[in-house]
Amino acid sequence: MVSSRDLLGDTLSALQTAIDNLVKAVTDGLGQLLSSASDVVSGLADLLTSTLLGDNALSATGLTEASPAATPTATPSLPPTG
Repeated sequence: MVSSRDLLGDTLSALQTAIDNLVKAVTDGLGQLLSSASDVVSGLADLLTSTLLGDNALSATGLTEASPAATPTATPSLPPTG
């Protein structure tokens, strides 16, 4: 017969292993995640700075002109209704 103490010990051991594996999985990619997040924040800061300071290279019209989705040819034509 299995004692409740053995069952509790096995359960706690399994829980500790699961937590250790979860922490390892989360922290393994942490350096890459922080680097990517830093790059994104830096890019956003550069964009905001250039926009607020009036840099013409990244003005709002410059961004829409560079986007092919913003051109009239990129919008689909719909058949007439009625």
